Amino acid sequence: MPPSTQRSNQAPIRVIRLGLNRTGTSSMTDALDILGFGPCYHTLRLLNAGGNDFEKWAEQYEKRGDPEVIDQILQGYDLMVLSHFQQFQTTRDPEKWERSMKRTIQPATERAFTASDDLLPMQKSYAIWQKINIKVNPELLTDNFQDVLLRHTERVKKAILASQLLVYRVEEGWEPLTVFLGVPIPDEPFPNVNDTEKFRVNRKLPPLQ
Repeated sequence: MPPSTQRSNQAPIRVIRLGLNRTGTSSMTDALDILGFGPCYHTLRLLNAGGNDFEKWAEQYEKRGDPEVIDQILQGYDLMVLSHFQQFQTTRDPEKWERSMKRTIQPATERAFTASDDLLPMQKSYAIWQKINIKVNPELLTDNFQDVLLRHTERVKKAILASQLLVYRVEEGWEPLTVFLGVPIPDEPFPNVNDTEKFRVNRKLPPLQ
């Protein structure tokens, strides 16, 4: 951004991830930390650490976004898990993604819309976030998730210059990611975190039958 338009408190974001939920975003966050592009901002990581920005983001959506406030939220992060940026579109096999969504995000969203006063404060904040997420992505209220994923990927590819975008599946491992970023492959396995079972446990959803 040219100096004349750069904000004094602008967050030092170098990388932006554009993938939908359940496309390996948590694994990608850990991978980018390992590659030296952290700390990475991911709402789930913040939640697990006892933080909570859900209501802040909900307020920014309702108010159409204040760049100065968003800069404050993102201060200290190099990557936003949400031009001079390098940008990632995480994706996965549409059939597997649909199965994962129906076992994780869909039941969590349904609970958010029927939230009661018995929820813990963090659960209430997450419910607010899920409602905002549906406002932003109303197409997630569907049973045809495969089409949603394919259309989202095409929208991103049309909006971002090919030279600045990596469309990536986490099962591809380190090589395409490190080539795109111009860094060496680390001497450790690619992270694999937040699978369906762990998601359901963390959200206090009942076990799968």
